[in-house]
Amino acid sequence: MQATTAARPWASRPPSAVTVRSLVAFVAALGAAAALLATGTMMVPVKAALLPPAERFRYMDAAIAAAGFVLVVVSVYVYAVRRWGPRFAIADRAGAATLSDAETAGEPAAGRRSTRWLAPMAVLRSEVVPTRILVITGLVALGMVIATWLMVFPPWAVVSAALIPWAPVFFTEGIRKYKHYGLYAVFGAITLLQIGHLGEHTVQVVQVFVFNGDLSRSHGLFGMLDFETVHFVWDSIVWIGLGVLVMRYGSTNLWLWVSLVFASLHEIEHLYLFFIYRMDPAFYANGGFAGIMGFGGLVGSPLARPYLHFGYNVCVIVPLVFAFWYQTVRVHRQGKPVPQLRGREGEIRTPG
Repeated sequence: MQATTAARPWASRPPSAVTVRSLVAFVAALGAAAALLATGTMMVPVKAALLPPAERFRYMDAAIAAAGFVLVVVSVYVYAVRRWGPRFAIADRAGAATLSDAETAGEPAAGRRSTRWLAPMAVLRSEVVPTRILVITGLVALGMVIATWLMVFPPWAVVSAALIPWAPVFFTEGIRKYKHYGLYAVFGAITLLQIGHLGEHTVQVVQVFVFNGDLSRSHGLFGMLDFETVHFVWDSIVWIGLGVLVMRYGSTNLWLWVSLVFASLHEIEHLYLFFIYRMDPAFYANGGFAGIMGFGGLVGSPLARPYLHFGYNVCVIVPLVFAFWYQTVRVHRQGKPVPQLRGREGEIRTPG
């Protein structure tokens, strides 16, 4: 019983004020996304091919197999958390109190707010690259953006020009963070990449609005990557990465589970889409790209594919950002990079 409580600390106490505020923010984000999607669905319908109703169920067995596979993998994640989660939770608590623990320990309210807001800056600040290099990199990136814009480069080239100068900085700092914090650094990388991914889906929805539902002109900034194989590989890597994070941090970070649930639903879609894309290109091109829940898809919904996948990503990435923020606060309060676990023979091992 004690092990179960350690693995699921939220089950042994009422939700803290921080958790309640985060839940309200999550619901507000979902409400804003729902309003945007409802507006698009009613006022800017997507112009795309639709399968005849009788044809939509041709690959139902593939959808069932995809759902079964995802369920099996998620069950493995759940088992791993139940098996090893209590040890990780005990190690985390030994390093420092969690958010709820700190609140119940009598920490002043001003101190709690300061810790929550300043912890990311303390943990994520540059540790290797000097400030002057950061300033120079920012100026170079700005200059490249201005130059590519004046030369009327396509939007993807302008965005790339802004990002390329920062690549060496992110790589250098990323290696340092990984050596210092272990799996937590991977957590940060996944979060950062997913924020960019949501930005790409947001651009695609804006393009759908601007071009009056013309899907052929709405491929996001990096339209050359708007292929089913790219979507499948990206979302599968994110889904597996979230599973690894859940196995390590899921015993004390509930928002990771929320993100994993929606990422799993998203993965079912992409497993099905990738299968029909490879096995029956004609079926895919004639409306099968709607997937399972898209408008005209196997099950169907009012949301056309770009609206549906924007919604999926909001539901995955918003709780992921909350999860990373909370984990950053915990890392800051621990005052050391990775908690240590003591093995059966007494040796010290690092789990991250």
